[in-house]
Amino acid sequence: MSLKPLSVDHAKRAGRYARGLKKLRLLTASTYVVFDWLLWVFRKPGERTISPSIADIVRETGVRRNAVIAAIKQLVGFGLLAKQERYLHVAWGRKTDRGRENLTARRTTNLYIFASNSYESTPPTASTEMDILIARVERQAAAARADTPLERALTAIAATAGLSMPS
Repeated sequence: MSLKPLSVDHAKRAGRYARGLKKLRLLTASTYVVFDWLLWVFRKPGERTISPSIADIVRETGVRRNAVIAAIKQLVGFGLLAKQERYLHVAWGRKTDRGRENLTARRTTNLYIFASNSYESTPPTASTEMDILIARVERQAAAARADTPLERALTAIAATAGLSMPS
């Protein structure tokens, strides 16, 4: 299977898409860190596939193991990555008279493939659309709450004290 190389422009577009998902609060900070490291640190220039172990990702990003596993599932769900499980076949025991060997399969590192299509043309799944709509409504509600007389007064008091109000 031959994959087309991943251009720098396409990698930048994938990064912008992931930042947009993070801005909508659909990706957590740790998920974004994992994606950023996979895209810009683990991936060789022009390559579309990488195969780091979970332990390598944990060591390099500083993100907990369970959070890395959840991040990869989330990135696959949003179409940023495809995950392919890989196995290594190991012969063991003596060869039989019929030419067959005893084989066993051992898991090896997964192969991660960066998406090859344009994110703008990919129709989101129903659950992704719902997540985006909920995030937009929550942002609008937070903006409406911030525009009350009480919030304006608190912001003015904080400004005179030299503090900034969290947004």
